[in-house]
Amino acid sequence: MKKNSKYYFLVAIIVIIAVAVFVFLRFVKKNDSFEVKKTIVFDGKTFLNLNDTVGYVGIERCRTCHYDEYKNYIKSGMGMSYGLANRKKSASVFQKGKALYDEKSDFYYQPFWDGKEMKVLEFRLKEGDTIYKRIEKVDYIVGSGQHTNSHIMNVGGYLFQVPFTFYTQQGVLDFPPGFEDGNNSRFSRKVGFECMSCHNAYPTAVDGSINKYKEVPLGINCERCHGPGELHSIAWEDGILTDSNAADYTIVMPTRLSVDLQFQICLRCHSQGNSVLKEGKSFLDFKPGMYVTEVLDVFREVYENDEDAFWMETHPERLMKSKCFIESHKNPKYKPLTCIDCHFTAGMQHISFDQTPIDTFVAKCMICHNNENNNLCSESKDVRKKNNNNCIECHMVRTGTFDIPHVIISDHFIRVTDKWKEPIKSTSEIKTGDFISLKCMTNNNPDNKTMAWAYIHHFEKFLTSKAVIDSAYKYLKDIPLRNNLKIWIYYYFQKKDYNKIVNIAEKYFVEKEKDAMTNYQTGQAYHHLKNYKRALFYYKLAVKLQPYNLEFRNKYGAELIKLRKFSKAMQEFEFILNEYPNSAIANNNLGFLYLFNKDFENAKLYLKKSLQLDPDYVNAHLNMVKLYLGKGEIEVANNYLKKLNRKFPNNKEVKELEEVILGH
Repeated sequence: MKKNSKYYFLVAIIVIIAVAVFVFLRFVKKNDSFEVKKTIVFDGKTFLNLNDTVGYVGIERCRTCHYDEYKNYIKSGMGMSYGLANRKKSASVFQKGKALYDEKSDFYYQPFWDGKEMKVLEFRLKEGDTIYKRIEKVDYIVGSGQHTNSHIMNVGGYLFQVPFTFYTQQGVLDFPPGFEDGNNSRFSRKVGFECMSCHNAYPTAVDGSINKYKEVPLGINCERCHGPGELHSIAWEDGILTDSNAADYTIVMPTRLSVDLQFQICLRCHSQGNSVLKEGKSFLDFKPGMYVTEVLDVFREVYENDEDAFWMETHPERLMKSKCFIESHKNPKYKPLTCIDCHFTAGMQHISFDQTPIDTFVAKCMICHNNENNNLCSESKDVRKKNNNNCIECHMVRTGTFDIPHVIISDHFIRVTDKWKEPIKSTSEIKTGDFISLKCMTNNNPDNKTMAWAYIHHFEKFLTSKAVIDSAYKYLKDIPLRNNLKIWIYYYFQKKDYNKIVNIAEKYFVEKEKDAMTNYQTGQAYHHLKNYKRALFYYKLAVKLQPYNLEFRNKYGAELIKLRKFSKAMQEFEFILNEYPNSAIANNNLGFLYLFNKDFENAKLYLKKSLQLDPDYVNAHLNMVKLYLGKGEIEVANNYLKKLNRKFPNNKEVKELEEVILGH
């Protein structure tokens, strides 16, 4: 046996060295500028495909050799996480005449099927009559249908979330999280890299954009847990590897990772919250075999009395609270518990959780809870029989979640509790006290800069409270300004302290940061202080760094108008509308430019398009009044303005236009 072990060990070493040499030569051949420092060398710990030169190949390439695993995996929740919006993919049931209503914005939403296409009608009623409507095509469905189907539209490669979700477990049509309570962003919520990096396989993003993609895969694929597959495919296709029983370090095998690193794979996406990227990293940089904190840290809110409130995607955190988890990692006689002990087990054939026999999970419990350890279940035989001896029924409570409505899911805090006997809680029934702090779920000791970023982002996205922004300053105050302009400007921007930003810009040359957001925020500061020339300078830098960030381009174009550079401004808005015709702002601004040039026909065309996209856009309404004034149609302008006065009674510009009309 010892001789055989030595033999297999030597074979494995030879294979590893051969693969490393092959990879180096292959990549040198493919790229003459390949640097020696990027040479892939196996260090005995790191999988070779984690090198930054190794590319992703997609699930279809994996299918050619791993068909059994493929056919099981594509039926799993992860495999069905993202797909085209068609009847086969959709788990939604739309009832005609039962529209979703947003009381705060006074919009109704009626999803429907138009032949094979899913669409949604946004409309508004007045005394039973439809006074406004907009129809958008839905292109993608997010979610396997086990809990939800959410929806995405694609306009020229730009992805936006659509304002309805179907909650499949309870058959409820409702708003997606973040759209409720007066926060309905309608069709403008960008689907950025953060969303895509967990809900789908990594897309091919357009450089210099926030939400534009060249290619969007359909579903989380094999490489999410195994890492980039290019090297592995090449090695097998070219015959470098031939023994399927030998250790293969061209692809990450989660079972060969340390327990900590196995856990990190699941932690990356099942600890969603307020994410803070490390300097120079993107949401697409994490690979299995890494620690999450190498790329980002994730924070969630802590509230008073929130012990019973758990978030939809905090399963690792909940599992780590369990005595099972703690004891298994502390006591050497037990195998340390990880997520893959229960998920995708079944002989490692990648079978979905809901297709895995219950006995598989119970058997995991029995490894520790057996007669030998004298810790079998103490519940009565009648109760155990009633639940088919299923440990999960009692010890992993199925309940509602704190952040997602209409969803019922197993709480991964494994414990002895009677709560399984109580009715299922909904989100609205989970009561907590005041916000206390932010907790990092990926790092026990985040540095002060990371903590400061977490509070700044939380203030910006979730809770505009003085206590939150003051907490940011608590961590930020000892961080030197000179080498940390980006975070200081972001902080002052949230506080609307534009003078501080301008002082920093003039002293430290912010433009050298080469950061689009920093330049944009500096431009905004100059704009608010009415220094439009300097604002234009920084907006232009922001656009240069992120040419497909249409929000930056709109601001740049508007500043060109301020400085009466109308020809250049028109080019900017035409660029935006060529990229994304649904921009109400760009349509309005282009309409204004035509109005200024007394081209009333084109002005009306673009202003009407702007209002068709956003019937509450005040500036477009005001420009329509100006259009009628320009055409000499005073009575029409006056009647239009009266309607505006009723709709926007406290708007300063409406009042100013009233005085103009009175002067005619």
